[in-house]
Amino acid sequence: MKDIVFFGGGNIAQALIAGLTSNGVEKKKIFFIDRNTLNQKKLHRLGIKSLKKSRIDIDLFILSVKPKDALEAYKEILNSYRKPKIISLVAGIKSSTYTKLNKDIEFMRAMPNTAAKYSQGITALYNSSFKKNSLKKAHSLFSKLGTVIEVDSDSKIDTFTGVIGSGPAYFFQTLKSFEKKLMKLCNQDEKIVREIIANLMKGVGSSIENDGDLDNLIKAVASKKGTTEAGLKSLKSNKLNQIFEKGLSAAIKRSKEISNEF
Repeated sequence: MKDIVFFGGGNIAQALIAGLTSNGVEKKKIFFIDRNTLNQKKLHRLGIKSLKKSRIDIDLFILSVKPKDALEAYKEILNSYRKPKIISLVAGIKSSTYTKLNKDIEFMRAMPNTAAKYSQGITALYNSSFKKNSLKKAHSLFSKLGTVIEVDSDSKIDTFTGVIGSGPAYFFQTLKSFEKKLMKLCNQDEKIVREIIANLMKGVGSSIENDGDLDNLIKAVASKKGTTEAGLKSLKSNKLNQIFEKGLSAAIKRSKEISNEF
């Protein structure tokens, strides 16, 4: 693969770069464009250089800016480089919004999450106009970061954004309740609390990976009239599932709203 350029060097770009360089992509093959000095410093610490416009051996541009900046950044790429291949990580904005500006450009959308930093990411790809060989390269690139699925519409990218792209934050928010209880249990020892929570989540992940069925996994933990059953009954009576589903729906709705703003 030739060079990869991240246009935008924020959190998701940093996560992807860390994951890629940990999985065989040479740092000298990755560049960034970002005017934010804090992002510049973080990327320089990762060993990543800013792009010099004289370079011509660029294989992919990865658009990783905020939605409000996406179209201007896209136009800048179009105006500065001949026939670029562009992958947008930007939430909400439909493929057609980009491709109508230039119908000859190879373009696709990708929605990864921040766990890509640890090679545990999940990425959805929606191909708008990438050629077969380019799509294969993109799939291979994101496969270095974890699981990759290909979807067949922009609307499914919106759903994926709300459920999986934002997914880590939902779990982190839920785990704050565990953290609060464990801090008291462990005499405010943050290190051991982090270790307990991390192992808890690793165990949950391994259980799902090996045993699969969520209802059976719940039954395996919740014995009749036991502590788990009491906790689950309380969660159900307070309609936790409905509340959580409303949260997911709100995130998906926002992704669609962003599309209508551009």
